[in-house]
Amino acid sequence: MKKRAPLKLSFDYMDTAERRVLSLEDDGLFCLPVIGFDNYRKKWQQAALHVHEECLEITLCLRGDLEFETRSKTYPFKPGSIFVSRPKDVHRLKSYPKGMSKYWLLFRIPGPDCRLLELPQKEARSLVHDLTHLPNRLFSGTDEVQRLFKKLFQQYDTLPAKTPDRSLRLRSTALTLLLAIVDAASSPPRERPEVRLERIIAEMRAHPERSYPIDDLAEKAALSPNSLLTRFKRLTGSPPHAFLIAQRIARAKEMLAEDKPISLIADQLGFSSPQHFSSLFKEITGHTPSKWRMYRKSPK
Repeated sequence: MKKRAPLKLSFDYMDTAERRVLSLEDDGLFCLPVIGFDNYRKKWQQAALHVHEECLEITLCLRGDLEFETRSKTYPFKPGSIFVSRPKDVHRLKSYPKGMSKYWLLFRIPGPDCRLLELPQKEARSLVHDLTHLPNRLFSGTDEVQRLFKKLFQQYDTLPAKTPDRSLRLRSTALTLLLAIVDAASSPPRERPEVRLERIIAEMRAHPERSYPIDDLAEKAALSPNSLLTRFKRLTGSPPHAFLIAQRIARAKEMLAEDKPISLIADQLGFSSPQHFSSLFKEITGHTPSKWRMYRKSPK
């Protein structure tokens, strides 16, 4: 089999706490000259527009409100999304903010005389066709795609070097990952968790008097309680209970301005007692409800 020339890259291989850029070519996976994992603790410099000739770049966003830019369009790139740039597509990720995290890989499209993951020729051609003819370049990822990216890095780190078992297992995981990406691209669009959370947040703003147990919110958002708390705080800056109290206090100010009794406000907004309401109101605003109303009415 004819050996291909080294791939020209616009970046360097590295393996740090914030950025891992590794190659699987030494393990016999010549179609994967790059697998990457970025987990930025600080803001990184914006990349220049670039291309990856011979390669598809496939990126899974894990965390961050990001955008991919091409010469003609900008694509919103949210957690759980996959973006694919094709060979000769001019593109870049517009920003690398602190806290951003993503998996990515370069799939080097094999030539006619190159073996793809030791597959029979007909199967290899089918896989290459599926990857190079994805119906969309931006689509929803799946938990399976994320799991397989993570597994690929775990195997890279833990399997003994230069052993048949290492190459076999890496090849198996890589093949399953590529097939999972093809399946994700062909699946109907999934509603992002953030969209479900935004609906929940809007409901809490509109109806702060209601109770919102964490387990109920997690079920509505189709998330685990821990994931709900993380994503909710990312969107609002506060955990659900603190956010709800803030909404109740904001509504209480409106009701105080309407001269409604404090006991009625406490009851209608779901506080356990007028004393509990007054205590929280003073903790947040610095004034008791009565003084806040008095100061509001006093001449400026």
